[in-house]
Amino acid sequence: PYVRGVLINLWREALQAHQNPLDAWKSIVENPEKAKSYKQARGKGGFVRAEWPEVLKLISASLLYTGMKYGPDRNVGFSPIPAMSMISHASGSRFMSLIGGPMLSFYDWYADLPPASPQIWGDQTDVPESSDWYNSGYIITWGS
Repeated sequence: PYVRGVLINLWREALQAHQNPLDAWKSIVENPEKAKSYKQARGKGGFVRAEWPEVLKLISASLLYTGMKYGPDRNVGFSPIPAMSMISHASGSRFMSLIGGPMLSFYDWYADLPPASPQIWGDQTDVPESSDWYNSGYIITWGS
């Protein structure tokens, strides 16, 4: 995987100073200068290759930290569309369920629908729009 260079360098330094990965992550995000440095690097490229065990440890520490500090509902999962890959959607939603995080979906975000609207009403982004009324054959005559 590729990771932002600034962040992975901070992570590697923090792991040298802290034996516990959770303490290492805490030392990064609770230090204003360190947190600012990796956040300001967003959108500027600078990705470097890293090893999966290292990245998984970073991700795990960040999820644990966020859940412990702000509550489990601050870790949010997202699925573009469950119909594309039910296996990946199911595994991701199961993981989020186990750690107490909510799931968002393509339908809730893209169609601006309330959560679970497609499941309740059966619509999947094919909702009426104002243009449907304009293009319909139904004519309203006022005052006749």
